[in-house]
Amino acid sequence: MQRSRWKDSEVASVLLQHGWLAGEPELQAEVMARGRAEDFAAGEVVFRVGDSCGGIYGLVDGVLGVSTAPRDRGARLVQFGIVGAWAGEGCFISGERRRSELRAISDCTLFHLPLDAMRQIVAGDPEALRGFARITIAHYDVMARIIDDLLLRNVECRIAAVLERASWLFAEDVPVSQAELGAMSNASRSQVNAALARFESRGWVSYAYRSIRVLDPAALWQFAHPEEADDSGVG
Repeated sequence: MQRSRWKDSEVASVLLQHGWLAGEPELQAEVMARGRAEDFAAGEVVFRVGDSCGGIYGLVDGVLGVSTAPRDRGARLVQFGIVGAWAGEGCFISGERRRSELRAISDCTLFHLPLDAMRQIVAGDPEALRGFARITIAHYDVMARIIDDLLLRNVECRIAAVLERASWLFAEDVPVSQAELGAMSNASRSQVNAALARFESRGWVSYAYRSIRVLDPAALWQFAHPEEADDSGVG
């Protein structure tokens, strides 16, 4: 990790238009003044499960992997961080150690607001605690979607749903292996290979080694949820 070469105005233009901070006008000035942008190289860990308490991180640029698991299991990749998304607030709210892992999948720029800065903001305005807690609510919404995807009975539907979720990224190509995609969709590698070949033949995705490009997220969604599809005949 190193201090970012992004200009403050460039960072603000992203975080004030996308994600959690865009919806917190009363917190924006304090957060931007008290934090700083940091660059992480591909593969670098931002924090791990069990790390001591720290501040929050907002994704400015790049692809970030979010991993978590029950306390007695190893962390597994469950979601990609989306530009404007924030993580790490659990330590501040609970006072307990980290319960998730953030890892840069590609080179990433993150905005870091330290734990002490969060405490100072809330000391000056107790209502700010509700603002930070809304990060957790956003995580709940994403986890509800992840659970819904994993409850799909058909394995190709699960894979399609995970790929549609990957289209939320501000990235043309998702740098993920077929093994990682299989873990995220509870599918074997052979099942992922067959599904990708089928989806590519329909023009929904293209893929290469450790890289998948989502070309038609709407078609993937309709395939995963045929009961909600219109009469277009997709799927």
